[in-house]
Amino acid sequence: MIALNGFRRRVCRLRAFTLVELLTVIALIAMLAALLLPAFSRAEARAREATCATNLRSWGQAFYLYAHDCQGYLPHPDDQGRNTPPFTFDPRHPEHECGYVDVLPPMMGLRAWRDFPDGQKPAAGVWQCPAARPQPDSDYQRAFKPSSQGWHSYAMNSYLAHEFPYGLPFGARPQPSFLKLERCTRPARTLLLFEQTLDPRPGYGQAGGLDTAGCYTAEDPRALGERHPHRRAGLAGNVLYLDSHVGWREDLWNRAR
Repeated sequence: MIALNGFRRRVCRLRAFTLVELLTVIALIAMLAALLLPAFSRAEARAREATCATNLRSWGQAFYLYAHDCQGYLPHPDDQGRNTPPFTFDPRHPEHECGYVDVLPPMMGLRAWRDFPDGQKPAAGVWQCPAARPQPDSDYQRAFKPSSQGWHSYAMNSYLAHEFPYGLPFGARPQPSFLKLERCTRPARTLLLFEQTLDPRPGYGQAGGLDTAGCYTAEDPRALGERHPHRRAGLAGNVLYLDSHVGWREDLWNRAR
């Protein structure tokens, strides 16, 4: 019995930690956490970028499937959101019934954007960049409520269907509403789809507030290209080109070809 009690006392002494030892262990754990957290953050950023690029490639494949079925024509950049009033049929703009967010998703096994009721618009999947987050409704114009109407973190290059006068070079004529692929001479340098900013504060061309940021399916990529931190350095965003490759552009808001 005496020997057993002595063994228990030795076990208790072996299990005990001094305050210094506990503080040392805590300090080591804190140091390891400080070293590992940036690595986890970089890994998460890489995963978001990879998912975003995959989303854009999926859209690119759908664009080409549509063009193959439609004599080489692309769908229209805009949808009913550009109509007056918005999200209703406008006989002045029948081309908006063929917006890419409505005609391409069925080719990916998805519902058209207009088939989702308000309050149920997609906020993930192929529809949105995983890094995109809209601001509160109060930051936007009264008619645009992202929380119920949804938002678009990807936008088609509006200049691919340049039937409007804004931004045309002097003396140039507006283009048809639907671009035929064979008319594009530099598909590897022509922007098709890009990440657009959802933050109205930077504004149009980074020059001030734009309270419709993320509202429309097509925009000027030089003005509304998203610029979020890259996993290596700098601010930039993913871009889908007309030849279906995806690139990372840090100068998109400054110039675009």
